[in-house]
Amino acid sequence: MRLLSHTPTRIAVVALAQLLLVGVAVGPRLSAWATGEEYLLEVTGFDPHDPFRGAYAQLDYPGLPSGRRVPDGTAYLPLQRDGGVWVAPRAVTQRPDHGPYLTCEGDGWDLHCGIESWFAHDEEALAVEDALRSSTGVAVIKVDSRGHAALVDLRLP
Repeated sequence: MRLLSHTPTRIAVVALAQLLLVGVAVGPRLSAWATGEEYLLEVTGFDPHDPFRGAYAQLDYPGLPSGRRVPDGTAYLPLQRDGGVWVAPRAVTQRPDHGPYLTCEGDGWDLHCGIESWFAHDEEALAVEDALRSSTGVAVIKVDSRGHAALVDLRLP
């Protein structure tokens, strides 16, 4: 009987641990969504429909470094205004002291900043693909004070 008396406590501890893990996983995106400031980035893309992940548009940002050597591990992209959009011509390994920046993870070739995919229903993902195939659009992102970013909207041509 003594074993049964600790069961509710153990269940509560396991449930709390799972909630904390979920919070750690989505916390940076929620922080950006809730407290971040909006920035506009030029975007292009294609729609690699994946039966395991669902319909989404994989996005590329011409104003951000990619397709060339980037740092492994955490990298920062200082944002600069270029007309009506923001760009980051280079990646740095030191957190910038001021100005907006994106915090990303580099694998030596690509940077992953959490804004690379737009999940949607099949028809919307196909519409995004069609619109971005021949022209660029604008991604509306929110960036918090630590550089965490969340993609909040796409403005298609």
